[in-house]
Amino acid sequence: MRFRSALVLVPVLVLLAGCAPEPAPSPSPTASTASPSPTSSPTDSATPEPTESATAFATAQLVELCTQKTRSLAPDATYFADMATTEWLGGQSLWFVVIPKTLDGQDSVAVCAIGGTPDAPVFDLEGETLPSGVAEIRDELLAGVHDGES
Repeated sequence: MRFRSALVLVPVLVLLAGCAPEPAPSPSPTASTASPSPTSSPTDSATPEPTESATAFATAQLVELCTQKTRSLAPDATYFADMATTEWLGGQSLWFVVIPKTLDGQDSVAVCAIGGTPDAPVFDLEGETLPSGVAEIRDELLAGVHDGES
Protein backbone atom coordinates (compact mmCIF):
# COMPACT_ATOMS: atom_id res chain seq x y z
CA MET A 1 0.00 0.00 0.00
CA ARG A 2 2.85 2.40 0.77
CA PHE A 3 4.30 1.80 -2.65
CA ARG A 4 1.05 2.94 -4.36
CA SER A 5 0.77 6.14 -2.32
CA ALA A 6 4.38 6.92 -3.15
CA LEU A 7 3.61 6.48 -6.85
CA VAL A 8 0.72 8.93 -6.55
CA LEU A 9 2.97 11.50 -4.88
CA VAL A 10 5.63 11.39 -7.61
CA PRO A 11 3.52 13.17 -10.30
CA VAL A 12 2.33 15.71 -7.72
CA LEU A 13 5.91 16.49 -6.73
CA VAL A 14 6.93 16.80 -10.37
CA LEU A 15 4.10 19.27 -10.99
CA LEU A 16 5.01 21.29 -7.91
CA ALA A 17 8.66 21.36 -8.90
CA GLY A 18 7.67 22.86 -12.26
CA CYS A 19 5.81 25.66 -10.47
CA ALA A 20 8.71 26.65 -8.24
CA PRO A 21 10.10 30.09 -9.07
CA GLU A 22 13.51 30.22 -10.65
CA PRO A 23 16.20 31.62 -8.37
CA ALA A 24 17.28 35.14 -9.22
CA PRO A 25 20.71 35.33 -10.81
CA SER A 26 23.33 36.57 -8.41
CA PRO A 27 25.92 39.07 -9.55
CA SER A 28 29.31 37.55 -10.12
CA PRO A 29 32.21 39.12 -8.22
CA THR A 30 35.05 40.55 -10.24
CA ALA A 31 38.68 40.76 -9.31
CA SER A 32 38.99 44.32 -10.52
CA THR A 33 36.82 47.36 -10.55
CA ALA A 34 38.35 49.26 -13.43
CA SER A 35 35.21 51.31 -13.98
CA PRO A 36 32.71 51.87 -11.21
CA SER A 37 29.12 51.06 -11.93
CA PRO A 38 26.63 53.68 -10.82
CA THR A 39 23.97 51.00 -10.32
CA SER A 40 26.09 48.62 -8.23
CA SER A 41 24.72 49.95 -4.96
CA PRO A 42 22.88 53.02 -3.70
CA THR A 43 25.99 54.42 -2.04
CA ASP A 44 27.96 54.37 -5.31
CA SER A 45 25.64 56.90 -6.97
CA ALA A 46 27.42 59.77 -5.17
CA THR A 47 30.85 58.64 -6.43
CA PRO A 48 31.98 60.82 -9.34
CA GLU A 49 32.81 59.11 -12.59
CA PRO A 50 36.50 58.89 -13.53
CA THR A 51 37.72 61.58 -15.89
CA GLU A 52 38.53 60.59 -19.44
CA SER A 53 42.28 60.62 -18.75
CA ALA A 54 41.80 58.44 -15.66
CA THR A 55 39.73 55.88 -17.50
CA ALA A 56 42.49 55.60 -20.07
CA PHE A 57 44.40 53.44 -17.59
CA ALA A 58 43.87 49.75 -18.28
CA THR A 59 43.65 47.45 -15.27
CA ALA A 60 46.67 45.49 -16.49
CA GLN A 61 48.66 48.71 -16.81
CA LEU A 62 47.79 49.78 -13.25
CA VAL A 63 48.81 46.37 -11.90
CA GLU A 64 52.07 46.43 -13.86
CA LEU A 65 52.92 49.96 -12.69
CA CYS A 66 52.31 49.02 -9.06
CA THR A 67 54.30 45.80 -9.39
CA GLN A 68 57.27 47.65 -10.87
CA LYS A 69 57.12 50.39 -8.23
CA THR A 70 56.97 48.00 -5.26
CA ARG A 71 59.26 45.23 -6.56
CA SER A 72 62.28 46.81 -4.83
CA LEU A 73 60.63 46.26 -1.42
CA ALA A 74 60.68 42.48 -1.93
CA PRO A 75 62.59 41.54 -5.11
CA ASP A 76 62.02 37.80 -4.68
CA ALA A 77 58.28 38.02 -3.96
CA THR A 78 55.74 36.29 -6.15
CA TYR A 79 53.03 38.71 -7.27
CA PHE A 80 49.55 37.40 -8.12
CA ALA A 81 48.46 39.88 -10.79
CA ASP A 82 45.41 37.77 -11.67
CA MET A 83 44.07 38.39 -8.13
CA ALA A 84 44.79 42.14 -8.11
CA THR A 85 42.03 44.69 -7.56
CA THR A 86 41.76 48.26 -8.72
CA GLU A 87 39.34 50.86 -7.45
CA TRP A 88 38.72 54.40 -8.62
CA LEU A 89 38.77 56.79 -5.65
CA GLY A 90 36.95 59.64 -7.35
CA GLY A 91 37.18 62.16 -4.52
CA GLN A 92 40.97 61.88 -4.66
CA SER A 93 41.26 61.26 -8.43
CA LEU A 94 43.35 58.16 -7.76
CA TRP A 95 43.32 54.50 -8.61
CA PHE A 96 43.81 52.30 -5.55
CA VAL A 97 45.65 49.14 -6.60
CA VAL A 98 46.05 46.07 -4.38
CA ILE A 99 48.14 43.09 -5.52
CA PRO A 100 48.43 39.95 -3.38
CA LYS A 101 51.93 38.57 -3.11
CA THR A 102 53.90 36.07 -1.13
CA LEU A 103 57.51 35.81 -0.01
CA ASP A 104 58.92 32.79 1.80
CA GLY A 105 55.41 31.59 2.66
CA GLN A 106 54.35 34.98 4.11
CA ASP A 107 51.30 36.57 2.48
CA SER A 108 51.23 40.31 1.99
CA VAL A 109 49.93 42.80 -0.56
CA ALA A 110 51.46 45.54 -2.64
CA VAL A 111 49.40 48.74 -2.53
CA CYS A 112 49.58 51.80 -4.74
CA ALA A 113 47.59 54.97 -5.31
CA ILE A 114 48.09 56.07 -8.89
CA GLY A 115 46.93 59.29 -10.48
CA GLY A 116 47.99 61.24 -13.53
CA THR A 117 47.66 59.77 -16.99
CA PRO A 118 48.85 56.54 -18.60
CA ASP A 119 51.65 58.50 -20.28
CA ALA A 120 52.62 60.26 -17.06
CA PRO A 121 51.46 58.24 -14.03
CA VAL A 122 51.84 59.86 -10.63
CA PHE A 123 52.26 57.70 -7.51
CA ASP A 124 50.68 59.19 -4.41
CA LEU A 125 51.36 56.00 -2.47
CA GLU A 126 53.35 52.82 -2.94
CA GLY A 127 54.18 50.17 -0.43
CA GLU A 128 53.24 46.86 1.06
CA THR A 129 51.19 45.71 3.99
CA LEU A 130 49.54 42.66 5.46
CA PRO A 131 46.16 41.92 3.91
CA SER A 132 44.47 43.16 7.10
CA GLY A 133 45.93 46.64 6.57
CA VAL A 134 44.34 47.33 3.18
CA ALA A 135 41.10 48.83 4.52
CA GLU A 136 42.97 51.28 6.75
CA ILE A 137 45.17 52.46 3.88
CA ARG A 138 42.10 52.89 1.66
CA ASP A 139 40.36 54.91 4.38
CA GLU A 140 43.42 57.15 4.76
CA LEU A 141 43.49 57.76 1.02
CA LEU A 142 39.79 58.60 0.98
CA ALA A 143 40.30 61.00 3.90
CA GLY A 144 43.27 62.59 2.14
CA VAL A 145 45.69 61.74 4.94
CA HIS A 146 48.53 59.43 3.99
CA ASP A 147 52.29 59.69 4.12
CA GLY A 148 53.08 58.34 0.65
CA GLU A 149 54.37 54.97 1.81
CA SER A 150 52.73 52.06 3.51
